[in-house]
Parts: sequence; C-alpha cells; structure tokens
Amino acid sequence: KKHRITTVNLAPVDDQAHSEPVPTEIDAKLAGLRKAGIWVSAPTGNHNFTNGISWPASQPNCFAIGAVRPSAEIVHLDRHSKVALLVPAHATSSSNAIVCGAVMVLREAIEQKNYKWKTNGNNLPEAMLAIMQQTGKPVTDPVTRLTFRRLDLLAALNYIYKGK
Repeated sequence: KKHRITTVNLAPVDDQAHSEPVPTEIDAKLAGLRKAGIWVSAPTGNHNFTNGISWPASQPNCFAIGAVRPSAEIVHLDRHSKVALLVPAHATSSSNAIVCGAVMVLREAIEQKNYKWKTNGNNLPEAMLAIMQQTGKPVTDPVTRLTFRRLDLLAALNYIYKGK
C-alpha cells in the first residue's frame, strides 16, 4: 500500500545534551523512513546547550532543526555541529514544524518540475536538505563559532524552478 507521506515531525525531546547519537529502538524505523524517501526531523531543544542537542534530533536519519531569533540572525537555544538547518522561531519545536511545512512545498515543486534531485543527494530527504542548505542564508553563532544555514524557502524554490 502506498501512502503520500512527506514528513514526520518528531516533537518530543529528552531535555539532555547529546553530542553523539543514543542507540534506541526507533533507529531502525528512522532508517526505514529515510529509505522510503520520507523526511524526518526533530527540534534540537530549548536549553541553550552548546555541547549537544536533545534526543531524537541527535539520532542518525533524523535531521536536527534549530532556531534563529525571528527578525534577527542570532542563533539561540540548543546548537551543535549536528544541527542541519535553522528556522526563525522562538522555540525549536516551532522551527521544526515550519521546516516540515517547507519540505512539503519543496517536494511538490520537485515533483511538478520533474527536478532530478539525485544530483543533490542519495535519497529525497537528503537531497531536499542539501538544497535548503545550499540556498539558505549562512548564520554564524558567535558562541560556538559554528556556521549554520537558515531556511530560505523562496531561494530553494527558485533553485528548483530555475534549475540552479
């Protein structure tokens, strides 16, 4: 049976800082979703951790979504090298919900345009992340000195529709 599932928004967090994945029973399911072409992401957490991010965002096959302050390019809340993308929001659960909506729009554009996404990644979720990272605005966190990419959905859509 085929389902038209585009994203899975994992909202619970464990409120701990993980610098490495924590082996859990959901890992095989996350890998299966990635293999099926389904985007899975989770919020990094809201504790201002700089030495790790909350579970399940720390897991393989789950994109970690962080936040920048709305109307400012200031990284806040949990941030670590595992963060895949930033989204303007007051909390990372909101940023994750926003990026899941953006992924639905991006997937629709990829299908409408018949865009050859395999040039961007090994599977559709990785390709969409690569497009959003490539077209996103760089934001450097002065505390960790890490540079992240902030979602720019319009730039990602222009990339798909203009083939750039």
